[in-house]
Amino acid sequence: MTKYISVVILTVLAVVSLQVQNACSGQLQRSVNLVGLWSNRVPSTNSAGEPCPFTPETLEFYKDQTVAMPEFGSQHLPYKTALTKDERTSAEKRFPALKGKNILLILPNPSMNWYNTPMAYSYAIRKNELTLILQNWSPAKFSRKSS
Repeated sequence: MTKYISVVILTVLAVVSLQVQNACSGQLQRSVNLVGLWSNRVPSTNSAGEPCPFTPETLEFYKDQTVAMPEFGSQHLPYKTALTKDERTSAEKRFPALKGKNILLILPNPSMNWYNTPMAYSYAIRKNELTLILQNWSPAKFSRKSS
């Protein structure tokens, strides 16, 4: 009987350990250092050369995981780069060009959730240059302003 109980306990521990491991693997990406003021130096355009209305002139990212953009006045919007597996899947389903890329999500309205935000960008950071790409638009390039 004790052998049976030991097998059951070990099985339960293995299952719980696997579930914890799977839950944690949803946050594989770590947050990146976007903190600071970024100025747009190469505007994003569509195929007709028209400027993208969704990439601002400046972005200021804060340590509290919020971003300020001139279009939103003094309001700070929550942003996220370390996505759960479900958030990533949702963004890639809505915006196929994001598949396999680094993703930046911004909530334009605090009552929205990360799964439905329309502000989903592919991003890359090299030294002091931030590249943001929106599906169907050319890349926008931002330079980090020194403080």
